[in-house]
Amino acid sequence: MLCPPDVAFEKRHFKRRDGNKVVPPSIALVAGLESGFLFKLSAVEDVARRGQFPGLLTEDEFLLMCEESEHIRDAYAMAKHLVALAPDGIFTRATLQEAAGKVGSTQDTLSVEEVDALFNALDSDNRGYVSVDEFMDALYGEEGREAMREIRREYMRRKIEVEGEPIVEDEANPEADAEAEAEAEARARAEAEARAEAEARARAEAEARARAEAEARARAEAEARARAEAQRPPPPKQKAGCGC
Repeated sequence: MLCPPDVAFEKRHFKRRDGNKVVPPSIALVAGLESGFLFKLSAVEDVARRGQFPGLLTEDEFLLMCEESEHIRDAYAMAKHLVALAPDGIFTRATLQEAAGKVGSTQDTLSVEEVDALFNALDSDNRGYVSVDEFMDALYGEEGREAMREIRREYMRRKIEVEGEPIVEDEANPEADAEAEAEAEARARAEAEARAEAEARARAEAEARARAEAEARARAEAEARARAEAQRPPPPKQKAGCGC
């Protein structure tokens, strides 16, 4: 569920060597979401540039941003924002990077490093993807799940309008809603599993490359040591005693 800004900051901060608690702008976006605020990256970075530690936000600076921003208490408004970022209902690193490039001005486009930090913060269980439904559930509970269902119903109504089919007002049909929701969740899981497998393959390839490079370095070092040993002059021979 939504938490107070100070709790969100406490959960996401790291400590500098001097003991001050700070967050980078990308993580401030996550802490903002968790406490019900939608920040623009450019605004957060501007505060960070002018702050006590350039490029980072202290707790006081983060809390002041929250005080000066409009709180998104409405789960529906938050759902619309998240669906715009992830229309298929799933975030991966790649889709988050793509979405970051499409939303807002170029000032508000996240860098690769910022996307990595943002995704790592969202993907707390390291599955390789983040479900919008799960995120809304974590923020708003049942209200969040219902907001996502309403967004999807609106999407289907707009799709029918565009395709020119007649719109029939739906009667209350919990079974049909549950079936549609189950199908959407199954599709999302299948897509997420496919993406997770692709990312797992990419990680395995990266690990294999890293191992090969480490082995090559070890061989090169061993060969260098062998050459050094071969070039080292032999120790002087001891003179044999006269036997007297």
